[in-house]
Amino acid sequence: MRYLQGMSLLYRLVAVSTIATAAMAVFAFWVTTEHIAAPHSGPHWNVAIPLVTGGLVVTLVIVFALTRAVLRPVEELERSIVAFGEGNAAARARQYPFTDAQLTRLTLAFNHMADQLVEKQAKLTEMSSRVIAAQEDERRRLSRELHDDAGQNLTSILLGLKRLETLGSLEEVREKLPPLRGQLSAALDGMRSLAWRLRPSVLDDLGLAAAVRSSVAEFETVTPTKVRLDVEALEARIPGDSEIVLYRVFQEAMTNVARHAHAATARVSAARNDHVLRLTVEDDGAGFAPALNSLGERGIGLFGMAERLALIGGVLEIRSAPGQGTTIVAEIPIDG
Repeated sequence: MRYLQGMSLLYRLVAVSTIATAAMAVFAFWVTTEHIAAPHSGPHWNVAIPLVTGGLVVTLVIVFALTRAVLRPVEELERSIVAFGEGNAAARARQYPFTDAQLTRLTLAFNHMADQLVEKQAKLTEMSSRVIAAQEDERRRLSRELHDDAGQNLTSILLGLKRLETLGSLEEVREKLPPLRGQLSAALDGMRSLAWRLRPSVLDDLGLAAAVRSSVAEFETVTPTKVRLDVEALEARIPGDSEIVLYRVFQEAMTNVARHAHAATARVSAARNDHVLRLTVEDDGAGFAPALNSLGERGIGLFGMAERLALIGGVLEIRSAPGQGTTIVAEIPIDG
């Protein structure tokens, strides 16, 4: 078997068959010469037939054993693939010492793919638990804002209206109306702000470019970072779920700028051709060492962005280094 190590699977099988055929031919020639075509004693059928039969059996056993040894790595790989497909995450293909290079590469590729899938599943499990926790935190925050802001304002308005019922003159009623209007306006503003954070209506009504501009305008009111915009390429509407996916990726990127970058300036730009739409968010902030396998606060956001884009066939590219700012590029197909 040592001599077969450098041969491909096909040539191994050919070599095994050739060796077995040659051995059987030599054996048959010897039997014919010594026991069938013997010049002096005549054919010895009682000896030749058992010898030929035994030779065929031995040859078949040898061919079977050699072929089995050659094909064993293939069978092992098949069993591992089937086991992994049935849910056995620990299934890996064994590497045999006397196998060809192609099968070795295929085995290594399968084992690497299995390792990557198991690792990604672990990340998704951890991410899911963190997402559930984040959702609960968001629900608590929304409940608190509704209770503390809108709820209190509406309660004050209700009490004010009840007091109006006890007033005796129209002039007194008019004096009490401006504070009530202010409280009602504050309650409406709070409700609009909550609705915007859940899903901006401008995204559905006017499209992605308008939603990005509106979000950037609000971003600049609450952070010292100045943002340059170049999003004319987003003016044309994008079918399907691509708009909301790209907008959520943009939101997460801007959230990272606000929370982590400490940037003086940022730039949001877009470009498109007949096949691809690309949205870029870059800043001149602190930067970091990008790693999607890091599930910290920033890492889980980046992982979520990549997963969102992958659902619509898009990809996420991250370019950053400590002290050199960050560039996040989201690219999605738009050719249908």
